[in-house]
Amino acid sequence: MKTGEFNLKRIVRGVAAVTVSALLISCASAPQEPESNEFRLTLLHIDDHHSNLDAKRQTLVWGEQEWQVEAGGFPRVGAQIKKLRAANENVLTLHAGDALTGSLYFTLFGSEADARMMNNICFDAFTIGNHEFDTGDAGLAEFLQELGTKSCPTVKLGANIKPKVGQSALTPDREWQMFQPYTIVERGGEEIAIIGLDIASKTKKSSQPDESTEFLDELETARKYIAEVQQQGIEKIVLLTHIQYERDKELVQQLPGVDIVIGGDSHTLLGDFSDFGMESDGPYPTELTNADGDKVCIGHAYQYSLVVGEMQAVFEGDKIAECGGRPHYLLSEDIQVSDGIVTTYEPIKTALEESEVFSFVEPDAELQSMLQEYQGKVEEFSAEVLAQAPQQICSQEIDLPRRDGCADIMSSGAHRLVAEAFLNSVPEADFAIQNGGGVRSGISQGDFTVGDAFNVLPFANTLVKLELSGSEFKQAMEEALAYSISDGGSTRAYPYGAGIRYSVDLTKEKGSRVSNLQVWDKGSSSWQPMTARATYVMVTNSFIAGGQDGYDTFYRVSERGRARNTGIDYAQSLVDYAREQEVLKRPQEFATQSYVPVGDK
Repeated sequence: MKTGEFNLKRIVRGVAAVTVSALLISCASAPQEPESNEFRLTLLHIDDHHSNLDAKRQTLVWGEQEWQVEAGGFPRVGAQIKKLRAANENVLTLHAGDALTGSLYFTLFGSEADARMMNNICFDAFTIGNHEFDTGDAGLAEFLQELGTKSCPTVKLGANIKPKVGQSALTPDREWQMFQPYTIVERGGEEIAIIGLDIASKTKKSSQPDESTEFLDELETARKYIAEVQQQGIEKIVLLTHIQYERDKELVQQLPGVDIVIGGDSHTLLGDFSDFGMESDGPYPTELTNADGDKVCIGHAYQYSLVVGEMQAVFEGDKIAECGGRPHYLLSEDIQVSDGIVTTYEPIKTALEESEVFSFVEPDAELQSMLQEYQGKVEEFSAEVLAQAPQQICSQEIDLPRRDGCADIMSSGAHRLVAEAFLNSVPEADFAIQNGGGVRSGISQGDFTVGDAFNVLPFANTLVKLELSGSEFKQAMEEALAYSISDGGSTRAYPYGAGIRYSVDLTKEKGSRVSNLQVWDKGSSSWQPMTARATYVMVTNSFIAGGQDGYDTFYRVSERGRARNTGIDYAQSLVDYAREQEVLKRPQEFATQSYVPVGDK
């Protein structure tokens, strides 16, 4: 961070301004109309694409019918950003984190495919998200070295991330070696500060950074760097955050000086999609006021390469006068009715065009060609059919609304099936536990392939056996549930299981939220109460076995030598299970026997 250079530049400008002013005063001239103090800034942004580079099938509901259309994909993202960049002046192109993990492109190629395609689009700044740490500091360092080129010097940001100098691959020699807290860019003669923030607690507990890497409080860090850029005379301030939509809204109201927030992590859809059977979390952009009482514009752009956000911010002087813009939910023009016959597709196409939230976009040819270099290997790896699924098996985490076409139950069929696969791979275990966040998709009706299995379980986890007492297991469950409802925690810590069952009441105090713990006894083929002093063998994924998502006791058990990594990839366990079963039936039994959410108190 060359702060001195910024200050020197301002001194030179100030001297020049005084000189020019003196010359103007010395010359007689006719009165001139005052110059406009208005400055327009366009911010194009995405977040949480999670290595989802292919287009997806999207179902829309309109005119009392369902319609199928291809949506998103990184080539469409690139095409839309390039089009909007050409059509506007004073443009910033931003990525609000979680570029990595979540598809076979990451499983097979690491960060290479994502970095190449991001470099083609050319983001001005990228803020580090929690999933960038899924392969540790070393994995993130590799990605940051791949991201950005001489012709596209993407700035990598993370103001509240503190790797240990000399120990972390991110800081082998000095602080701020591979990323920086903020950057200052110039557009239309105006200087704009962009400060990057990552979600602190969730990254430390729900990803896999090095043990020595620290994550500082988001609010205090933002205050520090806002003050620092203001001391340099910069008053146009953008926060590029990966801390969730609700947290963004809380944060800006406590901070001075902030004008714009471009955020991520919560996979938040903003804009009015109600005419097409889709719910959103708020208007695009969302308008609030900061601690000074000045207007702030907030934008998020959903997930998985489906949406490009286009924010139009109008400044008068150094304050926001107007927030505008829209989301672009990216669609192909090839629309098909799901059921029935229509004679023309023009009415729905017209409705989509006039919606101000959907955009018809042809994929960028250069990015499409780049993607095809990887697609062949992905398709070859994915193609083997393992089993048939007579019914859709949904991934629907316990605190989220129930989805149509899923069983009318409070739990998740996909999570249950995954836990059963764990037990199948490690039959000596008494029970299995899988956290909510480790399962990333459901299972569609029809063929279930190798590719489907790795889409359900896309992360780099292996199966781990832990020997632990009943009291240790209950303590770990209490820890995870406390984390799931804590500020900065994640509801995806919630436990799903097989060979075990329990009741959960989140309105109770920590230590009393889990009750009626029972384990399936294979000898008697019956459910037996879990006892505090008895020893059990549990199988789980290496992520929570290492204490992530709040399961601190699992980490302590591992540290005491009562854990063994089987080396079995957790997605491979699902592959093997599906191949053996041949038919994947929708589960009818679940670990959670009763559930009282925190809001019912």
